[in-house]
Amino acid sequence: MSSAQVDKPRICWGVGRGGRLVCGDEVKDPRVIEETMRLINEFMSRVERHRGVLLSDSVTPFDYAVNALSNWLSGIAVGNGDDAIAMLRNAEHEVGRKMLGLLSQAREGWLRTYKPELEELIEKLRKGEARIIISGDPFNRNKSFMAHLYTENLAINVARVAKSGTITINISLTGLEGVNVVVPKPLSDEKLRASQYGLLMTDGAIDMRGYPTMGTNQLWQSVAFALVFPGKTHIYINGISINNDNVSIIWILRAMNYRGKFGNKAKIAEETGWLSNDEFPVFLLFAVLGDGYIDIEYVSIGLTMGDSKRKTWSNIIERLMSLGFREKNKKHAVEYVVKSSKAANLAKKMLSDPIIKALVEDLAQLPDSEKLRRLIELTSMETKPLGRSSIEVAGIKMNVCIYHNGGVELRVQRMDYEDAVRVWESLKNTGYKEVKLSRRGKRYVVYMDVNAIMKYPELTNKACEIIRRMLEETLSRGRENRAKAIAKAMARLGCQDPAQDPRASNHLLTSFLTFIRSSGAATSYCCSIDFNFIVI
Repeated sequence: MSSAQVDKPRICWGVGRGGRLVCGDEVKDPRVIEETMRLINEFMSRVERHRGVLLSDSVTPFDYAVNALSNWLSGIAVGNGDDAIAMLRNAEHEVGRKMLGLLSQAREGWLRTYKPELEELIEKLRKGEARIIISGDPFNRNKSFMAHLYTENLAINVARVAKSGTITINISLTGLEGVNVVVPKPLSDEKLRASQYGLLMTDGAIDMRGYPTMGTNQLWQSVAFALVFPGKTHIYINGISINNDNVSIIWILRAMNYRGKFGNKAKIAEETGWLSNDEFPVFLLFAVLGDGYIDIEYVSIGLTMGDSKRKTWSNIIERLMSLGFREKNKKHAVEYVVKSSKAANLAKKMLSDPIIKALVEDLAQLPDSEKLRRLIELTSMETKPLGRSSIEVAGIKMNVCIYHNGGVELRVQRMDYEDAVRVWESLKNTGYKEVKLSRRGKRYVVYMDVNAIMKYPELTNKACEIIRRMLEETLSRGRENRAKAIAKAMARLGCQDPAQDPRASNHLLTSFLTFIRSSGAATSYCCSIDFNFIVI
């Protein structure tokens, strides 16, 4: 389906607020028409890409979720007794069964009503007979721009997202009824409050009537919302999203017993900052599962936020920094990341409550819960003290650091400038003239680069011992990518090849280094490293 297949488009500016827009002035500017057709052609392209799900006479966009929920429920044992775990499992089954009922209705409606209307709309678009209503700013990439397509029971929004420029496609379905599900309270009031704050500060919201609500395309998050807001939750299927790689269902959930019990996000953020040390990791659990990431390869946990959210989160960010999170500036956002042993320990704290641990383990069995599975894996990772990656230089412990390009650095950080100067002067007065002092972000760093290290054989030998052990431990965990980067760092520092070292007993180590030498990977391959040592 190309733009050539869409003839004489009828495009007009949308008029109205809320609900469906109606046609206003006709669009005559060829530049606006071109930008509109870029959205329409993307819509046509994605429909064609997923025609086996969208336009089939037997398969529907809801089949995947039906199978996933059915298999999940069969694998979760119904709770016996009146303990909290049994209560949790029974609640999970209740939510899952109600969601299956909604999916069954949506599937029937798709085959009977929605798919035929979608097919008719596509044909009209090809012939240039469809009416396209637009809104937003077609020329300002910092603002959104949308094309709206309507049939009797479908409302399709094709949107260019502000700043990023990505295109999202959502189809709202009219006539689908929701359902109320009532579940008991499995968690303590304190843990529930922290969980609720985590959802509301990320994917959740407070609607105009004061109800906590959330729209999500993830099955596990839909179940979690109902359990984190015990009592009556209204659930309905709003429609579907046509993504590049899949078609997903849009679930809308509203906590009916919590109307007016929360302020705006600024108020929630303020209260979050005062959570206890036991409650704050629970907040972080749901916040990270919403707007963050968990990286097993680099042993890290991160939260991503834009400028406006960052201002709202100022009270929370102070708590993040106290837990070892560090700020990283990205193109359109800021990340707060905690790494290595601190990340693994934080993951364990997140799941220290047995009820929350059981909930996460249960939800992790759903096929769309990869993030939860990574969190569970992170809790089982062996953590080692930071001191294992440091050496003593003139009585000062300096960390062995690896750059992304395989460079090596000895480094010590200080928050206070005068303290950093004292460290710098102490090292210089001891004879290490090449030591440097710089400011990096909010910290002051005293460091020696690879060229400086190599001028002092005693430092080179100590650093090589640390890096060699890093390589051995990395290989023992089966992480070849990290091992390749460490091998490149060893080559730059001039460490003795472990494969030729008679003391080397690790057969993985010797085999890998033999491969590195023969393939040239040590001088051509590099990647980010994050073991139990510092990554720059």
